[in-house]
Amino acid sequence: MTRPSIGLLVVGQAPRPALLAEFRHVLPEAAADIQVMGALDHLDEAGLAAAAPTGDGDTLYTTLPSGRSILLSKKAVTEGMGKRLDDLAAESIDVAIVACTGRFPSLERAGVHFASDLVSGAVEACLPRSGKLGVFIPTPSQAEACVARWNRSGRECHAIPLQPDADDATITAAAEAMAAAAPDLVIHDCISYTRASRQLAAKIHGKPAILAAAICARFAAELSGA
Repeated sequence: MTRPSIGLLVVGQAPRPALLAEFRHVLPEAAADIQVMGALDHLDEAGLAAAAPTGDGDTLYTTLPSGRSILLSKKAVTEGMGKRLDDLAAESIDVAIVACTGRFPSLERAGVHFASDLVSGAVEACLPRSGKLGVFIPTPSQAEACVARWNRSGRECHAIPLQPDADDATITAAAEAMAAAAPDLVIHDCISYTRASRQLAAKIHGKPAILAAAICARFAAELSGA
């Protein structure tokens, strides 16, 4: 029996060992083939440097294959994503996911699923009417957009900066700040966050917590039949 094939489009470059490990926790190698492509695979170091954000509203966080974290221009990423989606369309992919919790309305097309939509669905299901939502975000510059995205009538959003590659001491401090906000639900709102950081933070803030990568992996498993 042929294994299902899942395509992941990341905002930076492939490969993404840490992200793949999060997906493999849900989808072991025997269950599915996973192909990772990067929106900026065509760029060298100079090109990545030139793709720096032009402002807070143009900022995306990503982890490079080396493990180094950088900030990228959403405009540059969106242009690259369009090309990679064309590449994915030429492959025999059962499920295609844009693995970024940022929103890309100009890239919507049939058969492509966005992490932002999957995570939004999970939050709406878990906190449908009112309450406090705690959101971990990679950089302070994303706080305003985060609050604007998640606030609803009756729902209050608290954005806490936490870089996905932070050490335990930094995670602990951010989780303590989250605990002080007393949310009803917490979301790690970047595909680069890991189960390890989620588990450490949850021990401190003590609230139900959603990991973006896990939501995407479980969706891919269900939709592909893996």
